[in-house]
Amino acid sequence: MSIKSLRLFFGLPLPHRQAAAIDVWRNGLTLGGRPVDKRNLHLTLVFLGSQPVERLDELQRLAGQIRGKGFELKLDRLEVGRHGLVSLGSSQPPEALIRLAGELHDSLRAAGYTLEERAFWPHLTLARQCRTHPVLDGRPDFAWTAERFVLFHSTSDEQGGVYCPLFHWPLPVPD
Repeated sequence: MSIKSLRLFFGLPLPHRQAAAIDVWRNGLTLGGRPVDKRNLHLTLVFLGSQPVERLDELQRLAGQIRGKGFELKLDRLEVGRHGLVSLGSSQPPEALIRLAGELHDSLRAAGYTLEERAFWPHLTLARQCRTHPVLDGRPDFAWTAERFVLFHSTSDEQGGVYCPLFHWPLPVPD
């Protein structure tokens, strides 16, 4: 049986060191709910949903035309959203991040992709379906340099969701 469609999104991967540090910090919060597996921590740029496999070449071409720049991303806010979503956000999202997400969104929409209408909200989901608000001792402080963006395929295994990188594009870091 051949695969006809893939659940896709563009995102920023975390360096392994940052993912491990965030995982340890999050585990100290006793969030409950469903924590996002450490291997899946990322920041979504554009969610595409289910797409025909035949569109992968077009997605590669469109993403390859984006001329984003690398940037320092600082996650320093714990956010609690609807339906028990707990995430890390940035008190000052870098302009390069906003521009990258906007250029991807505009390029995909111009190519005929149907995308969510909501405004870009830069965040890293820590857990879902949390029933209690976490209590913080101090403020979160995680930072890294975003040097690439990735097209991910969302699938699942025995342990839950798995986000597999399919393709990546560099974000050159200015000197």
